[in-house]
Amino acid sequence: MAINYSLAARLSKPNDKGSEKKIYAAAQYQELIGLAELSAHISSHGSPFSKGTIMGLLTDTVACIRENLLKGNKVQLGDMGAFFVTLSSEGSDSADDFNASMIKGVNVRWSASEEFRTLLNEATFRQVATRELQAQSRKEMRLAVDQVIGTGGSDDDGGNTGGNNGGQADPGDVTP
Repeated sequence: MAINYSLAARLSKPNDKGSEKKIYAAAQYQELIGLAELSAHISSHGSPFSKGTIMGLLTDTVACIRENLLKGNKVQLGDMGAFFVTLSSEGSDSADDFNASMIKGVNVRWSASEEFRTLLNEATFRQVATRELQAQSRKEMRLAVDQVIGTGGSDDDGGNTGGNNGGQADPGDVTP
């Protein structure tokens, strides 16, 4: 079991367009695990509860976390960590000039517990091609197979599953 990553060239100082580019790791997930898959996985660990029961509990948990965040609460989930909100707003010249209509965004944040902050101690890593190169390779393989069997080619990316977990380069970045 390893965490996949590819390499991406990014500005060393993102807010400074004149800064040099350096190569960074970009995490890539292998597949997206939805609520149903997570429920089945939990159930497979010897749980006395069925996948459906676990899915119902997780669905209700999501709704309750959302409800509590809207009440202004921070929700601590033991070894998972805590969920809380931050706000984005316009600035005002004085406290008297500020009003709630200047709040433009509510951002949900997660503060990892020690259980999650120490993942690096247990993680292993495997370098893989970028998503773009993987799609290009799939397309070339399909075209080669089509030539061998004499059928028409396809220009799609083959259902590119998986993705980049927050480490994707900006559209202007160069990916080696």
